[in-house]
Amino acid sequence: MQINMDNDVLDKAKNFMRLVFANERRIYAYIYLLIPSRTEAEDIFQETLSIMWAKYEQFEQGRDFGAWGIGIAHNLIRNYRKKKRNSPLSFEEDIEDLLDREARQSIKSLDSRVEALRQCLNQMNPLDRRMIHLRYEKNASVKNLAEMMNTTMKAIYVKLARAHDWLLRCVRRTLAEQGN
Repeated sequence: MQINMDNDVLDKAKNFMRLVFANERRIYAYIYLLIPSRTEAEDIFQETLSIMWAKYEQFEQGRDFGAWGIGIAHNLIRNYRKKKRNSPLSFEEDIEDLLDREARQSIKSLDSRVEALRQCLNQMNPLDRRMIHLRYEKNASVKNLAEMMNTTMKAIYVKLARAHDWLLRCVRRTLAEQGN
C-alpha cells in the first residue's frame, strides 16, 4: 500500500513540475513587471511556487495553470505592497490596479509572440532550425557550429543573421494575421 501512495505523490510531483516548467517564464515575467527588484521578485516567485504546490490539489486540471499561478502571485504582490506602503516607491491602489492590468496584457502579448515564434520555427528550413536549436537551446558557440557544419565562422554569422531576419518577418506576419 505504501508503494502506491509513493507513486501517487511522485506522479503528482511530476505533473506539477511539467506544468511549472511550461509556465514559469509567464509567472516570473508577471511578477518582475510589477516588482522591479530582482531579489524581491525571485522571493515572490519562490513563494508563489510554494503556495501553488501546497494548493495543487485544488487546481482544476484543464484550466490555465499559468493564469492560476499569476493569480496567486497577484495576491502575494498585493500583500507585499501593503507591507511597503510607507516606502517612497509605493503607489495608490488605483495605480497598482492599472499596473496589474498592464502587466497581464504584457504577458498575453508575450504568450502570443512565443506561440508565433514556435509556429515560425516549425515552418523554418530544417537546416536553419537545427542551427538555431544548437545555437540557442544547446548554447553551441559560433565556432562550434562552424566546425559541425564544416564551414567558416563568418558563414555561420551570415546564416544566423538570415535566419533571425526570416524569423522576425515570420513572427511579425503571424502576429498581424492574428490581429496582434
